[in-house]
Amino acid sequence: MYRKTSPQQKLFGIETRISPSLRRRLESSWAHLFRIEILPILFRNEDKYAMLYGTTGRPNFSVARLLGLCLLEEWNDLSDQEALDTFSFDVRWRYALDADEEEDYLSRRSLVEFRRRLAASDPDMKLIRDLFDVIRDSAMEKMGLSATSQRLDSTHIISNIQVRGRLALISHTLTLFLKSLDEEHFSRVPEEIKQWHKREPEGWFGLGPAEQRTELDVLARYLHELVVLFGKDADVTRSEPYLLLDRLLSEQCELTGSSGVEVKTKSAGATLQSPYDPDASCGHKGPGYSLHITETCNNDKKTEIITDYEVHGAARSDIGRTLTVIERLDAAGLKPQVLFADGGYPSVPSALKIIEQGIEFIAPVNRSRLGDDVAGRDRFVFDDKGRVIRGPMGHAPIDHRVLSGNNTKRRSLHAIFDGDICRACDMLDRCPVRAPNHRAKGCSPRDTSGDFRLEVTAELRLRDEMYALQQTTQWRERYRIRAGIEATNSELKRAHGIGHLRVRRLAKVCFAVACKVIACNIKRWARAHAALMRPLQYLVSAASCPVRRPDMVMATYCRRVSLSLPGRRCMDGVTR
Repeated sequence: MYRKTSPQQKLFGIETRISPSLRRRLESSWAHLFRIEILPILFRNEDKYAMLYGTTGRPNFSVARLLGLCLLEEWNDLSDQEALDTFSFDVRWRYALDADEEEDYLSRRSLVEFRRRLAASDPDMKLIRDLFDVIRDSAMEKMGLSATSQRLDSTHIISNIQVRGRLALISHTLTLFLKSLDEEHFSRVPEEIKQWHKREPEGWFGLGPAEQRTELDVLARYLHELVVLFGKDADVTRSEPYLLLDRLLSEQCELTGSSGVEVKTKSAGATLQSPYDPDASCGHKGPGYSLHITETCNNDKKTEIITDYEVHGAARSDIGRTLTVIERLDAAGLKPQVLFADGGYPSVPSALKIIEQGIEFIAPVNRSRLGDDVAGRDRFVFDDKGRVIRGPMGHAPIDHRVLSGNNTKRRSLHAIFDGDICRACDMLDRCPVRAPNHRAKGCSPRDTSGDFRLEVTAELRLRDEMYALQQTTQWRERYRIRAGIEATNSELKRAHGIGHLRVRRLAKVCFAVACKVIACNIKRWARAHAALMRPLQYLVSAASCPVRRPDMVMATYCRRVSLSLPGRRCMDGVTR
């Protein structure tokens, strides 16, 4: 039964039963900010989780404290039992969650069941996304951070799976399916497959390449036989193990021969990586998931806050993901004016859409079709309608036509230049104009007849402009700030264990990732808060002691303030 947690703090909390020196240390730690800033947010949002509980039965453990416990668990990259033990014996955890002696114990089953219900009721993890948004906005407001400049990057994460090759994948999928059958359905399984199932599942280790290939063909044949055998059984075909079996057959195998019994394996693309985590896929960095992180990047601030995150299968490319990130940031009121990204994100169409939204998109682009010594479209002069007025040598086009583009059937706008003028131009070899298509193979552009053309779509113009701009020293100096997000990815992996998770399936992976990202923001917020409070605590302690030179105390205080505030210290000692 759902019961809302009372936000009323205890009159005699845990901080009243420790010495004054420990209390001061406790109030200067991260636990104090968690208690005064994060816990009230959790109290205000816990009614959204009432759907996880019924209307009768024993009252639930505080949802706000359960969420706080999940955040602290991912903050310190602990297992469930380690987190529960720390909650019972660590004063800082109980102080942060405002838990008294009656609430300092929680069973592991309650924690696991809470996450299971949440994954079943909210597979898209919208609730934890809302919590991330609220904490992010509070942190940015309290620290005075701006979302004007942001940077974006992706990193590879792995769920709790083992990938040992295609032989192990087919073997584990077959085993999972056979174990899911009841006694009646298992009796229909061919005797040969039953005998294989009784053997040690890992018995194929140590086989040579030829033996592994033979075993692979045998398992692929078993795979096909079981899919055909139970293909018309409605009770079996609705089960996930059968769907995984059928998916594996279509992705990893191909039927040969008229009988359709012989099965040969083929190369895998973005396919099933583990029967225990069907949502994971394989990209160029390996099997698992991709995580996109966006954070602020203010040159005059010491603390940055993660503003957005996104998780999907590793097989999906980074290209074009920037638009979805900007869409979420815009909905949250954090649309950037400048966005930095690496070379994996920009595509010509997506970059144009980003710039059309008034965002300066700073990311390296690849212009493989043009050499570095070739003049780009940025050397041509265009009018307001995107038509060419004159070329690099001052020659004006004779017409504009919609023709087929380079190496594609897609029709686009081209500027037509007089062929006689182009063939006589000294810059022809370094100009992006194309010679007539009907020229003979190996024929020089100067030996052709007909007019030259240049594709002048907005996307190609933007690509050439971005490429030309990134060759400048000023662009490189501005782009250096993007590298700072690599430290964030490293921090999430080293300090919070986001690289290797303890959970499987997309919903649980998203929940774990969200908790780790929120914890990272809280940690940064706590550090900035402690830096601000440290000079004030020094002033209070100094004022309580008799001194002969009060002016020296005040001077020391001002110096510490200028060193501690998350800003830029000027020549006059004032932080701006």
